[in-house]
Formats: sequence, structure tokens, C-alpha cells
Amino acid sequence: MRIQPGAPAQDFSVHDVNGQPHSLARYRGHSLLLQFYRYAGCPMCDLRLHDFARQYPALADRGIRVVAFFHSSSNRLRRHLQTRGLPFPVVGDPSMAVYRAYGVEASALRLLGSIAKPGFYRDWLRSMRHGYWGSVDWRMTTMPADFLIDDNSIVRRVHYGGDIGDHMPVADILDALTLFPG
Repeated sequence: MRIQPGAPAQDFSVHDVNGQPHSLARYRGHSLLLQFYRYAGCPMCDLRLHDFARQYPALADRGIRVVAFFHSSSNRLRRHLQTRGLPFPVVGDPSMAVYRAYGVEASALRLLGSIAKPGFYRDWLRSMRHGYWGSVDWRMTTMPADFLIDDNSIVRRVHYGGDIGDHMPVADILDALTLFPG
């Protein structure tokens, strides 16, 4: 079931790829962006991580914390991301427990639609130019999703991706902060 804006955020307790603990309670008192990606090696996910990491300072300056989830194992993610130096934690959730708690969806139809989308091949080539050649995963139908949570653990903005590269734009995240209470 999809999460709606205004709903309490779903609790989670996980460890990132470096073994550090993360939970909803740890971020209480801070704005939090939960990002749900597909799998380690997904070229559209790699491209989004690349672009997002470059834009991240604008979010960090506004006090937003970020946790990025992948349905790959922590070991696979650690190997895949080892040279990236991402400025936010990355969590492997191969059981997809947190994905289910947030209603993250899978869709073979939207996966196929992604490939037929006009900008897909441009983005795929851009991903390869950055060195992200991609791989396949048996759960490749997972769609991305993003949840912006306020300092009281209330979900304020929700974005369920319509295709494999569709995440909430950073400009929308920054705009949403003006709507937060307090």
C-alpha cells in the first residue's frame, strides 16, 4: 500500500554498508529523505547517484539527512560503490523489508515503458560515459521511490517513480521544505 503525505513515517532499524546503524528514531528532529533505488549496477540508479551526490550540498546546507536504500546486499553494494565516496549512508535491504514498509512497487510494464521512453537511451549513454556500464538483477522491475520526512517523523512529500530513472527532483525537495511546519 502506498504511503500518503501526512502519514507517520514507517519505522526502520538497519545498518549501512559500513556497518553503521540507522533508524527512524535516530533522525527525529531532522528532515530526512529516504531514497529507494533498484540494485547495485542499475545504470539509471548509478546516474541518479552521480547527479544527486553533486547536488547534495544544497540539501545538506538546509539540514536534510539522506539514507539511500538498494535491494542488493551490503557486500555487493560496498564493492560496487567503493570508489564513489558518497556523502550519505547507503543501505542494502535484500529482504526488501523497508521497501515493503514504504510501499515501494515493482512493475514489469513500467520497466518496459522506461526503455521505450524518449530520454532513456540518452540517459543510458550518459551513465556509460561516467563509467556506469550496468548489470542486471532478477528483481529489476523494482521502481524507485523517495520520501521526504519532517523533523517529527511525518511524511511530507512522496514520489513513487513512474519509470526506472524517476526520482524526486532536488528542486522539488528544496521547495517542499518551505511547507514544513515550524
